[in-house]
Amino acid sequence: MLILQQYIQEVLFRQRICVVPHIGTFSIQHFPARYNAGAQTLLPPRDQVVFTQTWQDDGSCQEWIALKENLVPAVAQRKLEKYIEEFKAALQPGQALELPGIGKLQGDFAGNLHFYAEELPVDPADLPLSPVQRQEPAAPPVVAPTAALTPVEPPMPPETPVEPVMTEEEENTLEAVTEGSIFKWWWAVGGALILLGGLATWWYIGRQGGDHEVPAGAPAVFVITDTTQHHKTDSVATAPAVSDSISYFIVLDEYQDSLSAAKKKATRESWEKEKGTVFVTYHRDNRYKVALPVTSLPIDTTSELQAVKSKYGKAYLEH
Repeated sequence: MLILQQYIQEVLFRQRICVVPHIGTFSIQHFPARYNAGAQTLLPPRDQVVFTQTWQDDGSCQEWIALKENLVPAVAQRKLEKYIEEFKAALQPGQALELPGIGKLQGDFAGNLHFYAEELPVDPADLPLSPVQRQEPAAPPVVAPTAALTPVEPPMPPETPVEPVMTEEEENTLEAVTEGSIFKWWWAVGGALILLGGLATWWYIGRQGGDHEVPAGAPAVFVITDTTQHHKTDSVATAPAVSDSISYFIVLDEYQDSLSAAKKKATRESWEKEKGTVFVTYHRDNRYKVALPVTSLPIDTTSELQAVKSKYGKAYLEH
């Protein structure tokens, strides 16, 4: 009985929902802030624990017991059934079962369970509100027009730049300097073109002579060509090494809706938070699956599957 109480306290405040098979479902609902017109106060938002006798076993309770007591899934299931019987025995008619920090469960003669929730701490306190009187802005003062208006002078037009005046002797000197500069520039360009043409001619003649002449005294080199080859050796690229590892999934759970799969994934990751284990969800064959992504050699797939089965129970491979 104490084990299920601890399970409810740990899981409820961490996931905001907790399912106890054959008992019911606990959940935390959020209520927004509301205004109390009578007391003229603003009540802050709050959380409240809600209980319903409807439940859908997702295996979370059995897995929590297996991890808590280091048991295999089959033994953990038998332990869960024993804890549920003890929990029901404590809810006989007229008896109340205390859940510290959550509330109180009490059974009646009709087999119904009544839940009395504790008030969860609320912060901040209620805020008093007072009506605010809106004040209209004062009208601006009216200024009487003046009797005489000050004339506004039009802007002055921009001044036209004055072209400098040159004498006849200065103009002749400027033209002579300009013509001399142009003449010297053409001489420089022509000399550069002639030099480039000479270098190109020398390179071409040397290239032609180098293809047909062998320098005196140089040893003859005979090249034997293998006519059986269809391509040059240096053009063959070495094929990159291919890794033999494969990637696949080890499926742990299957659901018909994505919400249950996502909730199961979050539950498993919270239990394996310290180990850093990563779970994934995906949709295949009209089922939403929670799985472990694995990368290994093909020969190691069986050992990887057996290791996962020994830890989590049922599992199978899927590529």
